[in-house]
Amino acid sequence: MKKVLVAINGSEASIRAAMYGIMMARNYELELKFVYVIDSATIRYLGMNQILAKDEQTDYKVDLAYEGQNYLEYVSGLAASKGVTTQTELRDGSVVTEILDTAKNFNADLIIIGATSPKKGESLIKRNVHSTHQGDIIENSNIPVLVVKPTDDIDAQFKLF
Repeated sequence: MKKVLVAINGSEASIRAAMYGIMMARNYELELKFVYVIDSATIRYLGMNQILAKDEQTDYKVDLAYEGQNYLEYVSGLAASKGVTTQTELRDGSVVTEILDTAKNFNADLIIIGATSPKKGESLIKRNVHSTHQGDIIENSNIPVLVVKPTDDIDAQFKLF
């Protein structure tokens, strides 16, 4: 294994996945890349169903691009604080397609994504963007996918790392 791709969406779970990827990269001297996908497929769907007006779609996309860049800078900063050099990429399109294309173009050996657990009383049907696409990423990936489960251990390990 030489290259690892970590998908970031700004959730706590994806930040923990980034921490896990950073620790792996440093321990095993791996190349590390973070990707954030602006989910324009969903924005387009919301527009077609008249949930978002055209100008709202544009504003929302701009906001997501800004947010995505901030998250990529944040996780890159986390990596730098541990002496790990990273690459980042902000993509636009369908989340699953863009993550898998980025992994292919990067020649990644592993994709890391974060998973969230349903809150007490919450239906398993209610999920965040990555968990909604998690199964599709796992099913369609030609390389292994590591799903980082939520745990406070990662935060503690990362602080000590």
